[in-house]
Amino acid sequence: MADFDLFVIGAGSGGVRASRVAAAHGARVAVAEEHKVGGTCVIRGCVPKKLLVYGAHFAEDLDDAAMFGWNVPEKTFDWAVLRDNVLGEVSRLEGAYTETLTNHNVTIFHERATLTGPNSVKLASGKEVTAEKILIATGARPVMPPIDGIEHAISSNEVFHLEQLPKRIVIAGGGYIANEFAGIFHQFGSQVTLINRSDVILRHYDQQLVDRLIQISLRKGIDFKFHATIEKIERRDDGSLHICMSGCDDIDADQLLFATGRKPNTEALGLEEVGVELGEKGRV
Repeated sequence: MADFDLFVIGAGSGGVRASRVAAAHGARVAVAEEHKVGGTCVIRGCVPKKLLVYGAHFAEDLDDAAMFGWNVPEKTFDWAVLRDNVLGEVSRLEGAYTETLTNHNVTIFHERATLTGPNSVKLASGKEVTAEKILIATGARPVMPPIDGIEHAISSNEVFHLEQLPKRIVIAGGGYIANEFAGIFHQFGSQVTLINRSDVILRHYDQQLVDRLIQISLRKGIDFKFHATIEKIERRDDGSLHICMSGCDDIDADQLLFATGRKPNTEALGLEEVGVELGEKGRV
């Protein structure tokens, strides 16, 4: 008899729900998570980003209040306060997700698991576990291009942990993550430059909305560099970055954020060893 009816690798949105639903129907369920329970959306994606968006909105709300007669003192923004409160909320949600699994009698292994067969996994601690069914729910991670100096850049994973608010930030990408962070950091007072390799942002979105967004962003002071790519990143002695460009002049900045897509977390899971083939976009 196997140790579990279902073993889930990854405790993100998909893995947590699959574990909870299966356990609610009486299955013996275990889940392995090497980072934090909750996955990208809860820990380093949608939830903390929306909290930053809410915080950024107050910049305009304070200006509007003054126009309606409210006495608003000179506004100042403390990045550390917002950052720590956002991370505190993330920790609370992680606890809530963990409690949900525990209340459904789901066994949680806080470590990495890899496949050793069609019905077996090996944990990082060395323990072997068997299961009737194994679900791979490992999600995806940000793409970081293989260019010189990439270690000086950050992705959307690290952006929530910045020690200080950058005075000048360059954001590479034309999707909704790049544009959202461009708006967020602009409202916080950063000088924002958005770099895109083509002249199209928010591909597949309604074109009227895209045009309106560009007009608003330009009016606010966000700088766009179209048909531009990053060739190399250099860190100077004062900690700032010199970004060597193709398609436009080089740019000096304090922070460089890549928001150029995501790829599946399927490496080193043992998929090839047990004969599992990956399809389009890394899907099993």
